[in-house]
Amino acid sequence: MNELELALSSDMRDELVAELKKLAVSYGLSVSQDVLNGCLDHLLMVVDVNRHVNLTRITTPHEALVLHILDSLLLLPLFSLAPEGAYLDMGTGAGYPGIPLALASGRTTVLLDSVGKKVQAVKEFCDTLNLSHVSCVHDRLESYAASARGQFAVVTARAVAALPVLVEYATPFLDSDGLFIAAKARPSDEELVAGRIAAEKCGLEQIDYSEFDLPFELGHRTVICYRRMRKPLVKLPRAVGMAKKSPLA
Repeated sequence: MNELELALSSDMRDELVAELKKLAVSYGLSVSQDVLNGCLDHLLMVVDVNRHVNLTRITTPHEALVLHILDSLLLLPLFSLAPEGAYLDMGTGAGYPGIPLALASGRTTVLLDSVGKKVQAVKEFCDTLNLSHVSCVHDRLESYAASARGQFAVVTARAVAALPVLVEYATPFLDSDGLFIAAKARPSDEELVAGRIAAEKCGLEQIDYSEFDLPFELGHRTVICYRRMRKPLVKLPRAVGMAKKSPLA
């Protein structure tokens, strides 16, 4: 049993929730106690399932609170800039950032991933947490976009691919005025420029850019937010694999 498993199986739960609340407040986040408890319940389930399905390599409580939960909640303030409507998390993995943001925002949510074992695990997490407003979908991004065109007011992705690829993936899902929020570590200037060029071709405009140093020297986060302003100049979604094979920028 690693340090994280020991902490979550002991009487440290109240301490961890208190630490999580302190972290959230230090970044100006207003999150209810119920949401924080739900986030910790989710983390506990991830740690349990991780024994037989590879969902995370994080093994200490401080890392888990920051790199899983806080890192997800840092995207929450941008949700207030989005129109009303559903939320999609692309490449949700173990449910990050999707489940914390579904808990905190209350929006109808879809958690999408191409790995079946991960989707099944996340579905079980949502069932246990009684998240009736959350659906879990096993599909490729391009395939799902063909059947869910324009259905989402907010789309997120966390370090799934390069910015031009993420912008292309997200665009067909977005309703009019919808937001795409991308979380990256330290994207290069070249990647940021390529992201803006791809956004122009996709009918998106960058409306927000922010950077954070994570606590405990656990890294850096860059968050770029785009709004859908007009129709794309290219027909989307393209065929499966084209976004990565031949990016728009």
